[in-house]
Amino acid sequence: MDLKSRPILEGFSPTVIEWRDLDKRKYYLIGPLTFVGLRGLVYPFNLIKTRLFMQKRKAVYSGTLNAFRTVLKYEGVRGLYKGFIPSSFGLISGQLYITTYEVTRSFLDGYSSGVRSFIGGFTASLLGQTVTVPVDIVSQHMMIQGQVNKDSPKKKVRLKGPLTVLRDIVRTEGASGLYRGYLVSLMTYVPSSAIWWGSYSTIYAYSSHHPLLSQGPTVGLIMGSGMLAGVVSASSTNLMDLVRTRYQLECSASLRQVVAKLWKEEGVRAAYKGISARIMQTVPTGALMIVGYEFVKRASLKT
Repeated sequence: MDLKSRPILEGFSPTVIEWRDLDKRKYYLIGPLTFVGLRGLVYPFNLIKTRLFMQKRKAVYSGTLNAFRTVLKYEGVRGLYKGFIPSSFGLISGQLYITTYEVTRSFLDGYSSGVRSFIGGFTASLLGQTVTVPVDIVSQHMMIQGQVNKDSPKKKVRLKGPLTVLRDIVRTEGASGLYRGYLVSLMTYVPSSAIWWGSYSTIYAYSSHHPLLSQGPTVGLIMGSGMLAGVVSASSTNLMDLVRTRYQLECSASLRQVVAKLWKEEGVRAAYKGISARIMQTVPTGALMIVGYEFVKRASLKT
């Protein structure tokens, strides 16, 4: 049966849908609507990861699960979504990212799927970070507002909105403050993206041809491959993400000072600081995003 004539849910076949197969009008309508919902599901993990990255040893939270419980107890569900609104503007960079990824892959016919995806992910992140960095900086500042636990003084903290945070950054650091850590972000997300897409394509290609694994539902292979790719990517780039987060939020410190302070506080443990929260963010994100993306592609096929 022609893939175009299949129902969407039955379209999760090993067939790779290329950029040329898509109706771009459908794609740019369905994509953002799908991904804003998926982003909302995994956003709390990103907030917890950011808070763990910023604390000195275990000054506020003793670990990932304790952080979740503490935020829910003292800040409520809304506390897990601080900075979500400005973060949602990252959908613009998300569309730029995935378009660049697909177009780059389309120019690399003849190479293996893993190589095409690795180069596509590398290029997409390189361009996407131009839009993503200012969004991340504003949302990260909002994420760490009003942190409380049982030892915090009982006083009401007035939280700043996204526009106030934006004005404060520009006033104290100038417009360049919105791109603080841009190079560090590239050093974090470009390899992370390349590793994720390269790992996903390699794992999926292996699984779909494995005599046992290939017997399962294809959507399961897609999710499993996305989850494993998330573990590989998160584990290999966690330290750079920690440095990036601290550098972007500790506005008065140079990159060298941030690294020196981090080494003094954490030592070699810095390489794994917050890694469980990062994996808990990256693994479900990878699984949900890749399934969502495959759904969007199949829903956007040319008719």
